[in-house]
Amino acid sequence: MIVLAKGPGGERILPAAIHMRLDREEDAPADSMEATFPLSADCGPITGLTVSDQTGTVLFDGIVDEQEICLTDGTLSLASRSRAALLLDNEALPQNYMNPSLATIFSRHLRPYGFTQYLGDGRCFTGTLAVTKGMSEWTAAAAFCTRFLKTKPRITGRVFDASGSAPKAELLFGTGGLRFSSALFKSRYCKLYSELYVPKPGGGTYLLSVQDQETQRLTVRRRRFLSGGTNVSPLLKKAKKNAFACLLDCPGAPKISLLSPARVTGAPCGFEHGLYVSSIRYLSDVNGEHTKITLRRK
Repeated sequence: MIVLAKGPGGERILPAAIHMRLDREEDAPADSMEATFPLSADCGPITGLTVSDQTGTVLFDGIVDEQEICLTDGTLSLASRSRAALLLDNEALPQNYMNPSLATIFSRHLRPYGFTQYLGDGRCFTGTLAVTKGMSEWTAAAAFCTRFLKTKPRITGRVFDASGSAPKAELLFGTGGLRFSSALFKSRYCKLYSELYVPKPGGGTYLLSVQDQETQRLTVRRRRFLSGGTNVSPLLKKAKKNAFACLLDCPGAPKISLLSPARVTGAPCGFEHGLYVSSIRYLSDVNGEHTKITLRRK
């Protein structure tokens, strides 16, 4: 990996990392990176990092949150987050949008932080979007996407992707596909819900909203009584997502994108299909490099 450090003193390439960890997760707007390097004499303040592979492909572009210099060990340690962190850390200007569009939201809440492009429906939508005191730039932009586009936005490099699309090509792990050194399949039945109830209009009692057939087939019984206004579908979807996972450890640094559909050869019952990449952790140290991948069920 080639690490380009940026700061008030300019740019320079850091020596090969002693240790590096790069994390990408579907529910985290910003990627994170922690790395330790041999300390050089001309080390000054480092406020930005760009990580590229040998082909020049940018794998990480972000800001430095913490910098530590250890004279005893002769090391430089950096904790960084990708550029999306700027949207999380900065507060949005309170305002009301009448008939907002993605172009307007992008121009006011993302472009000032170095983002260059957006993907998604560019129409003006009828309605009002309120940006209130204390909302971050990310919260404001995501609120627009959730309400008007019905999508969950993501940041890819310097692109704000509000299209709601995901990679189409299926990844195959195992025989005939990407190699892995270990595979662990986890079923956490305690995360599932068999029945969800919502308050009856007018009060007084609760009504059955969802009775999940798959959970009942597993003979799992776990019911919840929800507060008024709770959206049942996202709660049930999240429970099912957290209940099943496949943890793979792959040698090297395979080029894998979040949300890609995936399949594992020889997977046990319940994991044969409908998997996707939920998180990616790249690790590099004196023993080499490997990548830990979490697959979940759609």
